[in-house]
Amino acid sequence: MNISEKTGILKVYVGESDKINGRVLFEEIVFEARNSGLAGATVYKGIMSYGASHSIHTMKIFALSNDLPVIIEIIDNIEKLDQFSEKVNKIMEASKRGGLVTFQELSVVRYEKGEKYK
Repeated sequence: MNISEKTGILKVYVGESDKINGRVLFEEIVFEARNSGLAGATVYKGIMSYGASHSIHTMKIFALSNDLPVIIEIIDNIEKLDQFSEKVNKIMEASKRGGLVTFQELSVVRYEKGEKYK
């Protein structure tokens, strides 16, 4: 990724227990992002959420659900993310799980390999 290009962030919100073809959905999306040559992806685990179903997802002992929220952030240039969002939509449709996908433009200030990867 060249930091002078127009860049963006694609965010994908799913449940940590969501699966596709026997694999965890967030892993499938991250590996697909890597295979597609995108600059980077990070997965965050939330502690509480609700979405379109309005079911509360929390880690409290007496909660109705323990399917915690997971957010996948993928950063690269806008054109690559636009193409990749189509793949994400197909993956999520095939999984038959709910979720949310958002996109925002952003400015990247620094993007470089650390010493251990050079």
